[in-house]
Amino acid sequence: VFSQGGQVDCGEFQDTKVYCTRESNPHCGSDGQTYGNKCAFCKAIVKSGGKISLKHPGKC
Repeated sequence: VFSQGGQVDCGEFQDTKVYCTRESNPHCGSDGQTYGNKCAFCKAIVKSGGKISLKHPGKC
């Protein structure tokens, strides 16, 4: 679910121990990296300390 400003609701993925599925739903991060799905993208945000944001849905 994408909200205005390219933010993604990562509430369900705040715990870094969450195991991501291999579902394909690409997210392009502001770091130029394509993340395979919302879970992988959200884990990268947490790991970066919130520095990464969503550039756009889909591959970079």
